Amino acid sequence: MVSRLQQPIEAPESFSDKRILLLAVAIFLFSGVLIIRLFVMQVLQHDFYTALATKRQEVVKSLTPERGSMYTRDQNSELYPLVTNREYFLAYAEPVKITDTAKFIDAVVPVLGLEEAVWKDLLGRINKEGDPYEPIVDKVTKAQKEQLEALDLTGLGFVSETKRFYPDKNLGGHIFGFVGFQEDKKIGQYGLEGYFNDELSGKSGLLRSVKDALGSLIAIGPRQIEQAENGSDIVLTVDRNIQFNACQKLKEFYDWFKAESGTVIIMRPTGAILAMCSFPDFDPEFYNEVEDINDLSNPAIFTAYEPGSVFKAVTMAAGLDTGEVEPTTTYTDEGEVKVGPYTIRNSDLKGHGEQNMIYVLEKSLNTGAIFVQQKVGKNRFRDYVKKFGFGELTGIELDTEGTGNIESLDKSGDIYSITASYGQGITVTPLQMITAFATIANNGALPKPYIVSEKISPDGAIEKIEPHNVRQVVSPKAATLLSGMLTSVIEQGYDAKAKVPGYYMAGKTGTAQIADGHGGYGVQTIHTFIGFGPVSNPQFVILIKLDKPQGPRFASDTLSPLFSQLGEYLVHYWEIPPDY
Repeated sequence: MVSRLQQPIEAPESFSDKRILLLAVAIFLFSGVLIIRLFVMQVLQHDFYTALATKRQEVVKSLTPERGSMYTRDQNSELYPLVTNREYFLAYAEPVKITDTAKFIDAVVPVLGLEEAVWKDLLGRINKEGDPYEPIVDKVTKAQKEQLEALDLTGLGFVSETKRFYPDKNLGGHIFGFVGFQEDKKIGQYGLEGYFNDELSGKSGLLRSVKDALGSLIAIGPRQIEQAENGSDIVLTVDRNIQFNACQKLKEFYDWFKAESGTVIIMRPTGAILAMCSFPDFDPEFYNEVEDINDLSNPAIFTAYEPGSVFKAVTMAAGLDTGEVEPTTTYTDEGEVKVGPYTIRNSDLKGHGEQNMIYVLEKSLNTGAIFVQQKVGKNRFRDYVKKFGFGELTGIELDTEGTGNIESLDKSGDIYSITASYGQGITVTPLQMITAFATIANNGALPKPYIVSEKISPDGAIEKIEPHNVRQVVSPKAATLLSGMLTSVIEQGYDAKAKVPGYYMAGKTGTAQIADGHGGYGVQTIHTFIGFGPVSNPQFVILIKLDKPQGPRFASDTLSPLFSQLGEYLVHYWEIPPDY
């Protein structure tokens, strides 16, 4: 009998077989995951990984075009730069590389002209442990860069940058505008920079190439280059000498009378702007330093105001053109006119008896302007005001132009047209106002103001901008009659201080009270003078405006002398033969 201990025992499954089974399962699962992953990468996410690979292998760089410049032509028709580009550098520090901060500061401060507050701030920033980058100052010149590079300072670097450069300082920031940033992109704003931003900016290019594992371009690899197209240049109608003289003279009167602001515009009767500036001005190179953003807008084209008695010339033009009045037409001036509950008086609070239309302009009688307006009629008067261009843009090539407001002339009450006849209750811009006087000097045709005479494309092609008239506003006869009447204003009227020795000039002042915001008017005023000449063959029109001047009450005392000085300068500058 066989012992239980001697009975045969069934052999268990070998350990090696189990390992093989586990390994097979693992391989199967891994293969499944790999297949799924490859499917996702190669099918579902094919575009993403293609783009990622391309990004790592390719370099794409935007090629920046050079911004167009602004020029004027001198007396010999040679181009003179007013706004152009200059290479500067941004100086920066790499604090992690600087071993002696005191030595570093002592070296850069005198060369860069850093003020105490600036270099102390810089000292604090470069002392930060592990800091890889700190900007120091931009607009470093090439000479400063070379001087610093000669010192061989560890931790100092430079990045090239192109910025706008203005050869003549204080020559008209409001005309030029500036190049600033919007969402990290350089863009022209205000003035010519804003209006012509697309033309001046040009068109960016593109460089697409292949790089190696170290990030360097492969010289023999595929390469695509779309060249940048530089911006166009523009040539201004502004005469540099006239601009400088006009701005300098305006600044003298602006300071002398402690005015809140001032504007001067000089233009040809055909519309070409020869000079335009206002105070306070701003430096387009440091536009970000203005205290009030409104100071960036050009008062000559943007700021609307009640013009006062200069507008009587527009009213008289309507009367002459309709034939309702002639220079010798008379009326009886009783010193005031009652319109419903309102009583309107002359500025001198006097009645002058029987007077003709010439005297109305010479003595700037409100009652006379009302007489003409009522003869013309409300609707026709409104139409003439619109025909002169008030209430609409002139279309000058400057950004942020305003329209003024003549909506009151569409109201039913007679009082609105009556007060508008002497420049109250409506608002205009200085550019609109000078253009109206240019219309009179231009035989009754409204010229389109323009400040750019040429556009020069990158390939050198020149597009000339020719003057043109918008429409005929009044007849040449009416314009001639009114020119003679405005000449009498300077020769015989309140504005005699505006005379230019040896020449006949036409002009008119306006002293406008400033609305107090409560339906009335305060004691502060805006003074305007507009004139043109020589009357026999007008070559220029001048507008001068001072806001809230201190001292003399009337514009005939503040601005007539300035018109005389500017007019005398122009006739001598152009060597115009005298009238007598």
